[in-house]
Amino acid sequence: MFLKKFIKNILIIIIFIPIKLFAQESLVNFSGNIQTGYNYYDNYSFAPYFDKDTNEEYSAIARIIIESNNYDNFSYEMHALQTYNYTDIKTGVSGRSLSMLSADLGEDRINNNDESAHYYIDRANVKFTTKDLDIYLGRLAVSFGKPQFWNLFDYYGSSYLNQDFKSGIDAVRIDKSFTNFSGANIVVNKIKKYNESGSYLENTLTQSYQRIGLEREVGFLLRGYMTINDTDYALLYKSEPEGHLVGFEVDGEIGSVNIYNEITYLLATDKILMPGSYQGNLLKNYFMNVLGINYRFKNNLQITVEHLFNGLGDSSNLDASNIRYKNGLNKSLNEHVTGISLNYEFNPLLIGKYDSKIAWQDSSHQHNITLIKSITDNLDFILGSQINIGDRPSGSNWQNPNIQSEFGRQNNKYFFQLKSYF
Repeated sequence: MFLKKFIKNILIIIIFIPIKLFAQESLVNFSGNIQTGYNYYDNYSFAPYFDKDTNEEYSAIARIIIESNNYDNFSYEMHALQTYNYTDIKTGVSGRSLSMLSADLGEDRINNNDESAHYYIDRANVKFTTKDLDIYLGRLAVSFGKPQFWNLFDYYGSSYLNQDFKSGIDAVRIDKSFTNFSGANIVVNKIKKYNESGSYLENTLTQSYQRIGLEREVGFLLRGYMTINDTDYALLYKSEPEGHLVGFEVDGEIGSVNIYNEITYLLATDKILMPGSYQGNLLKNYFMNVLGINYRFKNNLQITVEHLFNGLGDSSNLDASNIRYKNGLNKSLNEHVTGISLNYEFNPLLIGKYDSKIAWQDSSHQHNITLIKSITDNLDFILGSQINIGDRPSGSNWQNPNIQSEFGRQNNKYFFQLKSYF
């Protein structure tokens, strides 16, 4: 089975090799990457929370990037992706989120219980630039905020550790600078909203909670920023179907230590009740805060420590908190979680990364170890693992997991990847 799926991955890679040759002759800038990998999941030998003791996953992704700055005041970019995935996992959330896309610019080639293959446009946008104004229109990546583990200002698209590219969304973005040290950002996009009937949760065949919305609504974000005495400040307002969110960010240094803090507060305008027998509101007013410290030693070791206070977490009812998490509302299940990250450059060709998360209320923790080896200038080999330690769910079926700890609900993962850049 492994050989068969691996051959499919190689064939996908071969298909995209001519793009590299074409890029050498074109005035338009062509670049991209191809990555293939294998994931092995250890489900710590218990059902029913997982359907098997172990699972496997094979994947290949080819990304073609087209960029041009040949026109006065105008530039554009497009990212086209071809993906293939095989997995025997029957639980969890998989696939692409379309919640921030007005149109699915892609097509499924294979879509069944075990494997899928599709191509789609991840980014396609035009940028207009003047002296102090940038306007973006189309499918684009939008990122704000500083924290590594829990970025409270990062609302658009999927974001994961060690991810090379962030997912694009359909939006208009305006960046206006007032001085060299101050400016404003505006983002307008269409988003799905929870429907009024409360059927915003769906138990699918993959045994997962999915956020669904039959209606769409316009999302609006306004962010102002300035730098005073080498310290960055930002204020944020965001309008969502869930309510009105305000935030404050500060990022500066004390000596050689970088310290940053993000604060957000949501005023929920629609307090939808939890589904089924769960008590309380899915949406409610909440406060979140992330405090982070970053320091780089002279021996190339970089350490980052962050602590999250999550006002939407509920350590006394982790099942309800998990529903909020599955719907993209929650940053964690518990109220207090700490993240620690170590990044060390053994030499220019070998980088080691370690990060962990600790949920203080249920004493569970997660550990990620990654080694990145540069084989050539444009070929990387990545080897890693994720270990989760904590009390395991005790429910009688997957619909009623009875979660006992934040990280005890997750399986262990071992993986390797090959990434080629051109």
